[in-house]
Amino acid sequence: MSNYKKHESRRITPWTDINQKTPLQEFLDNRNTLEYETRHKKLLLSRSDEAKLLNSFEPEACRYCKSVSFIRYGKLKNGENRFFCKDCGKYFSVVTNTIFDNHKIPISEWMEFMLGVFRYQSFSSISKTLRIADTTTKYWMNKLFLLLKDYQDDIVLSGVVQLDETFYKVIRSDIQTKESGLQYRGLSRNQICIGIACDATKTFCKVAGFGKPSQKSIFETFSNHIAEGSMVIHDEEKAHAKLIVDLKLSETTFNSRLLKGLSDKDNPLDPINKRCGLLKKFLGAHSGFDRDDLDGYLNLFAFICNPPSNHFMKVEYLLSVALKTPNLLKYRDYYSN
Repeated sequence: MSNYKKHESRRITPWTDINQKTPLQEFLDNRNTLEYETRHKKLLLSRSDEAKLLNSFEPEACRYCKSVSFIRYGKLKNGENRFFCKDCGKYFSVVTNTIFDNHKIPISEWMEFMLGVFRYQSFSSISKTLRIADTTTKYWMNKLFLLLKDYQDDIVLSGVVQLDETFYKVIRSDIQTKESGLQYRGLSRNQICIGIACDATKTFCKVAGFGKPSQKSIFETFSNHIAEGSMVIHDEEKAHAKLIVDLKLSETTFNSRLLKGLSDKDNPLDPINKRCGLLKKFLGAHSGFDRDDLDGYLNLFAFICNPPSNHFMKVEYLLSVALKTPNLLKYRDYYSN
């Protein structure tokens, strides 16, 4: 049997062969083509392309006072449109008070950054690829968290839903020990419990406390994210009981110990097991991360797992949100906290 596996060309985006592209799609497609050619000793994308992209976005309101009484007022040195607010008297551009405010590195580099994150690259690997400092990569990651902070709020799984928990250890400095100095064993307070669930198309994950989950913690984690009357497939975890009863869920249970050794295709819990494995792999790529940022990592992981599956379309979505949504995070402010 052939071991050949077909791979999509990195030179191609979903919009390469489309004549009618949006300005953002054209920007991403051109950037990808030129990035490919650059790595083969050809030309870099110029700043004028960035200005063309930014000028395709029109602010809906003043980026300072949110007034809609503003006018276009010339251009900045880089060719970007400038606006003047008649109410607050301030000048602004489409990037003012967004994650790109006062950016020094071209926005085009964000495409490669995001693609690296989606591929589970480590901070170190991304930094080396883009030739930027690790501190910049970490700063950019937290800008991604800002864009996705509400991403999972409206996710509701339905139909056949698989449900499980996975655990991730607290950072070394936060490990609690017994009076003897020994660490607690098993599912202790040193293990962060992460609830994770999926249906046919979507994945949802959220911190559900520390150590072994309770019926209360599982209910609070999933009650707003699983449709009433759905079918839940799970591993006989007793902490799921309240959720199942209160949401009037039907259930199919399996003893996870009896499933060990089965091939993936024969394991009925394989879909949720794979999600847990991918989450561990994703977090493992950033193993020294601040656990206070775990919610951000979980939102990002869900975004990576969920449609659209094409990474360039994910980049398109995030850049569009970034340029339309005021979300300012200054480098100095981030590292002073």
